[in-house]
Amino acid sequence: MSQSTDGPGNPGGDVVIRIRALLPTLSAAEARVAVVIQEDPSTAAGQTISELARQAATSTATVVRTARRLGFDGYPQLRLALAAHRGNAALDGLPLGADIADGDTTSVVLRKLADFESEQLRVTAELLDPGTLDAIAGQITTARRIDLYGLGASGLVAQDLDSKLSRLGLNVRCCTERDAAMVSASLLGANDLAIAISHSGESRIREALTLAAGTGAHTAAITGVPRSSLAAAADHVLLTAGREFGFRSAAMASRTGQLMAIDALFVVVVQALPQAHESLRRTYAGVASNPAGRSDKGLSS
Repeated sequence: MSQSTDGPGNPGGDVVIRIRALLPTLSAAEARVAVVIQEDPSTAAGQTISELARQAATSTATVVRTARRLGFDGYPQLRLALAAHRGNAALDGLPLGADIADGDTTSVVLRKLADFESEQLRVTAELLDPGTLDAIAGQITTARRIDLYGLGASGLVAQDLDSKLSRLGLNVRCCTERDAAMVSASLLGANDLAIAISHSGESRIREALTLAAGTGAHTAAITGVPRSSLAAAADHVLLTAGREFGFRSAAMASRTGQLMAIDALFVVVVQALPQAHESLRRTYAGVASNPAGRSDKGLSS
């Protein structure tokens, strides 16, 4: 993948943000290189490839591979991006991520969050595998029943997917607490599909997906950690970006990546399902209808 160090949508000045987003997807050796860079981008920018490899206790080949995983042609391009990096890798004050500091004004906070969230979307778009999206969408269109599992913030994302798929007339059940998910999963069969959502891939919702797999149901996971327990239990995995920071256990970054994944999945399902457009038209008309005596106010809310 060829990348310059400037221009829209490329890693350039967002290299440290990109490292944060991709860190869970890197191998152990690649992660050591990434952590060294993340902790002191200025020093890393001045190091030779051999010096960086020595500091990360790995090989120069791994440094090159890490640079490519971060979206660069090689280590020289990564060094240029690090040299141009304007941020400070250390958080000063609030444990909120995106380099937000105690003294930042509201306008600065908005800019930093917008930059950070935009990078999560770009990285998620790169991580999502089109073939996996097609495979899960195909199972959605033919499944007798579709179970959706998610806890906490991931439960909100599961509810969003539930709302979308329900509008297509599909038989969907959303479970946002562990016991309900276990009960629902136990009743699935070979013609059913279970989709679990967890950024860490280690929440207790993985138990429901494992149970669903045991019934013979097809399984899919949406997670930010490819080597997680949830990913290991799934037939198909959609990988998202987004690192959770400090007290932000429901960080916007991880939820943003998850929402993009389900939006992409929904669009592919609509393209594959013959009756999708008619279902969307009918449900839109139903919501927009105005019974006699009812005010038009609030219809757009």
